[in-house]
Amino acid sequence: MTLPASSSPTPPRGHAFLELGERLRRRGQLDAAATVTAAGLAHYPDLGPAHDLLGRIRADQHDDAAAAAAWAVALECDQGNVGARKGLAFLAFRGGDLAAAERHLEAAVLAAPHDPEVSSALDRVRAATAPPIAGPVLLDDPAGGIMLFDREGMRLIGGVGPDASDEMADAVAAECAAVVRESVRATRLLHLGPWRQVIVEGPDSRSALFPVADDATLLLVRGASTPVGRVVAAGHRATVAARAWLERMT
Repeated sequence: MTLPASSSPTPPRGHAFLELGERLRRRGQLDAAATVTAAGLAHYPDLGPAHDLLGRIRADQHDDAAAAAAWAVALECDQGNVGARKGLAFLAFRGGDLAAAERHLEAAVLAAPHDPEVSSALDRVRAATAPPIAGPVLLDDPAGGIMLFDREGMRLIGGVGPDASDEMADAVAAECAAVVRESVRATRLLHLGPWRQVIVEGPDSRSALFPVADDATLLLVRGASTPVGRVVAAGHRATVAARAWLERMT
């Protein structure tokens, strides 16, 4: 069904106008979508998802100011509106305000912790805000806080920091292998797709696990004051180096 922009302002019964407005938006009939959504909002002014939809329509119309206003109202209706958070993060990222984008995405992750799209977007923003990392990745330096281990928890190369013995690194590898198994199991049960990373924040350090291959995982350990974005960026660099090392070993 196609509705022209001049159609009646009376929306479909109940909240069905949301589905119709979204369908029109996806078809590119933005004026009709805006008309239907605005008519629905006249009847349901406190319906957050409707303001979120209007924000997406305005963004598609390249009216960023109107989109931001609609998403702001959506958050007034419901601070946990993930769509509005994602939309405002998109506008902030496009405008170069990476700090605001990160704040909105962090709030979205809290509201929807199992949404892989939101988590991935937050990772990209954090990586973009991390300062550039110079120098080579030293996998063979146990003091470097980079360790590669296999699925059985056997340490392959590296270590967990200057103050950790080989025995401690071996124990950490075994514990991390158990964390990886649980991560794989959880993502499979929740149908989230393959796991991408696990970040653990403690009082003295920030640690992150990254999949390198089907049978190998990388652990990166940094100080507690290290920004998460820098941890993620360093982990991605180290993962590339670890894959190259594995290829040389096979």
